[in-house]
Amino acid sequence: TRSPFTSSREFFLLLFFLSLDLVSGFATLPAAPGIVSAAAAAAGEATATAAPPGVAIPAAPSDGHGIGGLLLQRAVQTQLYYLEDLRDEPRGVWLRGFLGHDHLDARGRFAALDGVRCPGGWRRYLEHLIRAPPFSITVELAPPPLSAQQRRNPYLARPKGRTYEETIEPAAISKTLCTVARSLEREWAPALAEIAAADRARVILFDDGAPLLQTPEAAALAAAGQVRVAGGEGDDQETPLHTLNLRVLARFCTRAALRRAVEELESEGSLLSTDAAGSGDGAAAAAAAAQWMAEFSSVWALRLGRGADDDRRRTLGRVRPGQYVRLCDGADADDVTEALWQEPPQLFAETGREAGRRYSPEALAARLRRARANVCSELMEELRA
Repeated sequence: TRSPFTSSREFFLLLFFLSLDLVSGFATLPAAPGIVSAAAAAAGEATATAAPPGVAIPAAPSDGHGIGGLLLQRAVQTQLYYLEDLRDEPRGVWLRGFLGHDHLDARGRFAALDGVRCPGGWRRYLEHLIRAPPFSITVELAPPPLSAQQRRNPYLARPKGRTYEETIEPAAISKTLCTVARSLEREWAPALAEIAAADRARVILFDDGAPLLQTPEAAALAAAGQVRVAGGEGDDQETPLHTLNLRVLARFCTRAALRRAVEELESEGSLLSTDAAGSGDGAAAAAAAAQWMAEFSSVWALRLGRGADDDRRRTLGRVRPGQYVRLCDGADADDVTEALWQEPPQLFAETGREAGRRYSPEALAARLRRARANVCSELMEELRA
């Protein structure tokens, strides 16, 4: 089967027919909410078209950690992968342009955590998609290229290109995205359970009094693990972007765990400060730890939001543990726990034995893992909802 486009000329022809209402009988661009104006998107305007039969507009329960936005983002990218693989370029071009999401790519290389940039969030995005009326476009195929010998033949009739109509039904695309999202949910739930189990195992080791200092063997193992840069294609999994999706998911729950750890430290400091029997030094240490953790989280939340720059890391080769922090702007989930482990002891953790047990870098790393395990359990509930 030939690709719908064989040259850049065809691509610009498609954009031409989408942007101008020149063809009688075809839907005009404003009638297709998938390519609404920036002002309309910013105002969150919806078309008056009712939802097609059998297509339900999602309800609006509490967002919790907001994993629905990430799920929709990766579902769109996975669907773009399928469309590109099937050479269905008209739908791929339209889906990327829907509500201004051209930054989402078909290979999953866009790895930021907040890729759904629709006013009102992912539910508003789906509502626009469900209510959008079907419309048609005209695709013109370029004629097949002639060989040098054919071009020298003055009697050979030049072949002509052909045109065909393509009908795009946004409501059908919304159903497909929901199907892809359900497939992703079936992959993500076991991955979250695995992250939670590993974190709880590490927390148990810390609570049981395991050595606080990182051994050279563990440091070498962590460095070897960071050198591996996972790809996104060819995985023997249900969806084609499986490995990249799991890396994005780990970063998402780690970012949520950073927020949770800061909230727990702030709450702990407040309780100690209001407890008449509490130690003044303990309350001061808790407040200092909460402030330090908030500053640490503000830096790493941005790194996690960007994602790791795999191309940059490939050029670095094998580096010592924690060196990616200094050499890259983005980060993976393991980079955060590694950086927290490598932090030198802070003064607030040296005010007493109890403060050291609670607020040393190793204790804060264990606290972060405990928070991430709880967040993973909550995210599994959100996915099921």
